[in-house]
Amino acid sequence: MSLDNRNTSAQFKRAEQLKRWEESEMNKKLSGVPKSPSSRRIKFSSGCIFLAACVAGDKEEVEWLLKNGADIDTANVDGLTALHQSPTPSVSEIGPCYNRT
Repeated sequence: MSLDNRNTSAQFKRAEQLKRWEESEMNKKLSGVPKSPSSRRIKFSSGCIFLAACVAGDKEEVEWLLKNGADIDTANVDGLTALHQSPTPSVSEIGPCYNRT
């Protein structure tokens, strides 16, 4: 599956999740609870941010995350690591990242 197809599929699945949430009983129960503006923000785990940066090919972000303690062995729910998901990099690009750990 190409990167564009994966991104489109992920966006479609997320839209479905949001639709199911809007229709869920839990959402209806929570709809009466006042929300502060700061509680409306989505907070992603550092592993999720690391995987997203790798998939996007954002070398600067990946390097920054690794310097700040990102776990290079982070895997998604399917067990795929950043190396599995990244656009096919050359060995010269991968080596320095793994040597930093």
